[in-house]
Formats: sequence, structure tokens, C-alpha cells
Amino acid sequence: MAATKRDHFETAGGSGFVYETRDVCVNFVTSEAYSAEYAVIKGKRQGTWTSMTVALYEVDGNGRPTGAALASKTLPGSSISISEVETTFTFDTPYVVSSGVQYSIVASTVGSTQSPPEFYNWYTGGGLRRGLKLESNSVWYMTESQGHWFQVWGSEPTRQITLSSPTDEGTGILLQPLLQWSISGVGAIEGDLLDIYLRKDDANFTGDDLLVGLVDATLNSSLQIVAGLEYNATYYWQVQAFASEEDDLLSSSVFSFTVQSFSPPAYSVHPISGLPTGESNQITVRRLVAIANNKFWYEDI
Repeated sequence: MAATKRDHFETAGGSGFVYETRDVCVNFVTSEAYSAEYAVIKGKRQGTWTSMTVALYEVDGNGRPTGAALASKTLPGSSISISEVETTFTFDTPYVVSSGVQYSIVASTVGSTQSPPEFYNWYTGGGLRRGLKLESNSVWYMTESQGHWFQVWGSEPTRQITLSSPTDEGTGILLQPLLQWSISGVGAIEGDLLDIYLRKDDANFTGDDLLVGLVDATLNSSLQIVAGLEYNATYYWQVQAFASEEDDLLSSSVFSFTVQSFSPPAYSVHPISGLPTGESNQITVRRLVAIANNKFWYEDI
């Protein structure tokens, strides 16, 4: 789906200066959850400098940008126009923002100084909050009820099932593993139904390998296997998207795991002679059992 303009502040007036020892930011509160793909800012280049970066950050309780960049793009300084125009920074990797959360767009340059090379007239006006950080102390100074001209464009977030445990190609896995998964993006939503497959030796799943079908993803993110696996055997598993309201849920990749090796029990010992009797009291039951959605499935194998 093509990106559309999601959050923006397009009021002109005043000026804003970005140079190597002075980063500038503008904050906004998201109107919805979406996959942020690129940001647009408005201004012009003065002088010559190496590069300019626009990045998306989380903010702390005081509205200051914090942590590592969530998404970013760096452009050569020579690609920034000397006229006051809109410049697009397409993030190297899109980032899914949450609805109703405050984020910050930070602009910085490399190889520029205050006089004259700078990014000039990054327009300011009434907005949520803006700030600047000086290299001399690396502290953000924030100003309320102000902003800079910006746009954030994004698309509906891609949701994909991600397997987490057992880890892919894991070894020494218990005979009764707990299969766990999650859904990226905005997570599970009403109408998401999952099919869970498990097969020994290869990933050529058929209907016979369906452990549980039509699992409600809003209620379940794990499946406990309580019986039926074999020691020292390799199994392949996948959680497939059976249905979703917007048909936007992607199936997981295929993971494999190998069950721990079998350690045979000690043979019974005669209580008087102390010699092995050659007998074992172990009973092996070959049955595959799974529990999900308040339902119980089993199959003799």
C-alpha cells in the first residue's frame, strides 16, 4: 500500500537553523498507528557541508529525544537545495509508530559550521514542541507550543507472525516443549485465526501435520505440546495465517528444533542379590496431545 501523509505541521513563519554543533527537533503526537516510511522538512542549504540526517526518536517524560534513532536517513549535503523547498528523507528501514504517542523528528548535519554553512529557515510557528541541542553540553532545550514545518508519511503496518521459542535449530529441547510466537506491527486483532503445523524430519506440511486449527490470535500466543514427540528427533513447525479481517497478516517462517537425546532408565535391581534383573518399568505412550482455545486434541501415533 502506498504511503500517505499521516502526521504533519505545515505552518510557516520565523526561522530555524541547523548546523554541525546545533541539532534541532520538532515533536508531534501520532494520530494513529502506522509504518512511518519517510519524513519531509522544508528549508534550504547555505554554504557547503557533508551530509544531513533526519531521524525519528522516542521522547522522555520531558519531551526530549532519547535513546537510539528508531528510523533515519542521511543525504549528501550537495543534494539539499539552496532554495526553500521540501526535502524528503526516506528512512532506511520503516518504523511502526503507536497511536497517540509523542515522537520527535531530529535534524542534524555533518561538516557544517554556523557561519555560513547551515540548513536555514526550517520554518517555525505554533506547534506542540520544538528543541535544540548544542554540542557543547549535549542537552536538549525544549520550547513549548512551537514547531517546525514537517510531514511524516506512512502506510498501514505489515503484521507478521514471528516464532520465538523454541529458537530456530535449537537442540536439547524438552520432550514437551512450549511453542511460542508473537505478531509484529500492531499485534493481534479481532478476526485473526491461526493454523499451527508440526512435522517430523522436514517442512513439507500436509493436512495431517495440522496440530491445531482456527486458533484465535487475540487469546493465544503459545501452544503446549504435552505428548507425542520422540527423543533425538528433529521437528519443523510453522504458524500460518488462516484468516484476518484485512487480509494483512503474514505467516511465520519455518523453525526447527531437535528433542533431547534419550537417557534410558536404570534397570531394576534384585533387592537381595543386588544384580540387575534385566527388567525396566518404563512404559512408552505414543500419543500427540495439544491444548489451545480451551480445547483438547490428541492423536495416537
